[in-house]
Formats: sequence, structure tokens, C-alpha cells
Amino acid sequence: MLKTRDMLDYVLVNINADRRRALMSSLGIIIGVVSIVALISVSEGLYGGVSERFGDFDMDLINVRPGSGMGGPGPGPGERPASTPEEPAKFDEKDVKIIENVLGVKDVYPLKTTNALLSYRGDNASVMVVGVSPENHEDLESVMAKGRFLADSDYMAAVVSHDIAEDFFRMDISPGNYIRLYLDEEDRYLDFKVVGVLEEDEDPSYGSETGIYITHRAMDEFLGLEAYHYSTIVVRAEDSSQVDALAEEIEDELSRVHRDEAYTVEPTTTRLESMLEMMNMLKYALAGIGAISLIVGAIGISNVMMLAVRERTREIGVMKAIGATSREIRYLFLLDAGILGLVSSLVGIALGGAVSGAVGSLAGLPSLVTMQSITVGLLFGIVSTIFAGVYPASMAAKLDPIEALRAE
Repeated sequence: MLKTRDMLDYVLVNINADRRRALMSSLGIIIGVVSIVALISVSEGLYGGVSERFGDFDMDLINVRPGSGMGGPGPGPGERPASTPEEPAKFDEKDVKIIENVLGVKDVYPLKTTNALLSYRGDNASVMVVGVSPENHEDLESVMAKGRFLADSDYMAAVVSHDIAEDFFRMDISPGNYIRLYLDEEDRYLDFKVVGVLEEDEDPSYGSETGIYITHRAMDEFLGLEAYHYSTIVVRAEDSSQVDALAEEIEDELSRVHRDEAYTVEPTTTRLESMLEMMNMLKYALAGIGAISLIVGAIGISNVMMLAVRERTREIGVMKAIGATSREIRYLFLLDAGILGLVSSLVGIALGGAVSGAVGSLAGLPSLVTMQSITVGLLFGIVSTIFAGVYPASMAAKLDPIEALRAE
């Protein structure tokens, strides 16, 4: 009867005796585990990056926009469009008042946005201009790097984001400087006096890193429209845990006024959930791609082990002649495959972590080696090699001891 310790010694001796064959047979598993660990690590990094990015957003906000979605064929998950998507709703001060009167609403920020060309001392840059009501944005008064935020009495005044002020032009923009905004593809322009610069990374969730903030009165003159309507109404809930219920209540109230118009009421949490769901799908899809390499590696190990069975036919015959059972012979070869898979997986995990770090550094992508990627890589590597060894082990177990002893 063969003991487990004796089997383990036998396997290790065989691996050490023919290291080249062991390396070549395990190479496919190593590459497969490297692929799985690296791909999952990169996707985990992206997942964490998206979560962190959205974590900076306020989860108590609700966006109310004209139309049935963001230019797509219809509403996304959690979005609530009006009954007729052909005619977008037109939001004005009346809608702001309706939303303000909904129980559970803390603040309402009506916004008008447009793209423009910013000219400053001979240099130009594309920016997003946001029309705001200064009295509704007291929170921005505390995040000014220079100067102050807009006041109700401001007309041709502007507040610029930190990136625009310090990274876009040869000379920094400071309070007191004048900038010129051109309406895209038109000769229309207006000059504005900068009264403040936002702190770095303190742009509001509804704004932009390339944002210029002006009053609605200035935006109305800049656009020169016959009728001025808001692009978005951002709503802040009193309780972030009740955002979904509040969104439904706002939709119900607006439906009484915009009965035959399309609009979308979307909590910020909905967009985060959709994005994280997509990232999860990407993560498992990448893991599946890496698993293909493991299958190829497992086939290679199976072929090598079948060759080993033929080479060790006399050894198998001797073991059976001295009392080894078919079950013990089968276990011996499965143990051989399992140890090969374990060592290959550990090497693959180490290399996979290094590869994911290198890819992340070169491509500017975040990468995060987690216990999940290590566990998946380890399990896939060991299980695939054991499965690959099942058929060769069965072949060895079925050998007739007399015929095996006669083999050359």
C-alpha cells in the first residue's frame, strides 16, 4: 500500500529529475494564471477608480432633464420619462417652484449649459459655460481659491474652474482679469470680468473641470435666444436614503404640467449603479478571456502526462506487482498534476501581479491585486491541471501489471 507521503516524494523526485519537461508542461498554466490575475486586477482597479470617482459626487442629487434620455433611443434603468418622448419638455422658473414645493427637497439648482470658446490674451480653449442662480450656490462660496463666487448683483462677471485658471493658458487667470467668450460656430461674443477661481478638484457634481460660471441673466444675453429655458434642474434631497422615492414624487408633480412632453428624472445613484454593473460585466468577461489560456495550458499538461504514463509503464507495473491498487495509481498521477498546478499557479500569480502593475503604469490605468483575483487564479490553475490529469491517471490505473512489466 502506497502512503501519501511516499507518493509525494515520488512526484517531487520525478519533477526534479526532469525539470525541463515540468517547466514546459506548466508554462501554459502559468500564462493562463498570469492572464487571469492581470486582467482581473486591471478591471478591479477600474472598478475602484469608478467607485472613487462617483464617491466624490453627491449621492443626494437628482437630475431633471428635458427629453427621454442622454441622446439614446429611450430611458435607461431607473430613468422616468414622460409618456410622449417626441417633444422635450421646456423647463422654466415655474418648474423650479413646483420642485421646491415637493416635500423632501432641500435645494434646487436650475442650470443652463452651453459650449463656448474662451479667449484670454491671445490663447483660445474650448470650455463649458454654466448659467447659475448665485443665491442657490452658497456651498461654492467656501471653496474659492481666489476671489469670490458670483453675487445676485453680478452681470458680466464670471467664476472659472481651477484647471482653466492655471493649466489652459500661458498666464494664469486671476480675479480682475477679463476673458472673452465666443459662442461656438458663431461670431457672437461677450466679455466677462473674472471675480473668482474655484479650488482644485472642487468643481460641483453638476459642473465641469473646464467650467465657466456666469449668471442666468448673462447667459440669456450671451445666447440671444427668444425664450430662455433651463438645460437641467439639479435637486438636492434632504435625506440621501430617500432619493429614489423623491425622484418619483418629482416626476409625478411635473407630469401635471408637462403632460405631453418628455423629460427624465434620474438620481445620481442610478448612474453609479449602472456604471458599476457594467464594470462587473467587464471584469468577468476579461476573466473568461484569461481562462481560455488555461484551457490551452491544461491540454498541454494532459498530453505531457499521457507521455509520462507511457514512459513509466514499467514503474507502474512494479508498483502494482508489490501491491499498489488502481485507486492509488490514479491518485498518484492526480497528485502529480495537482502539485504541478499549484506551483504553476503560484508563479502565475506573482507574475500576474507584476504584469498588472506594469500595464497600469504604462497605460495610465489603475490596477489592484485583490484576494479575489489571487483566489480565482489559484483555483483555476489547480482545478484545470487536475482535470487535465484525470484521463492520463485513468490510463495508468487501468494498466495490466503483467503487460506493464513486459514493456521496454
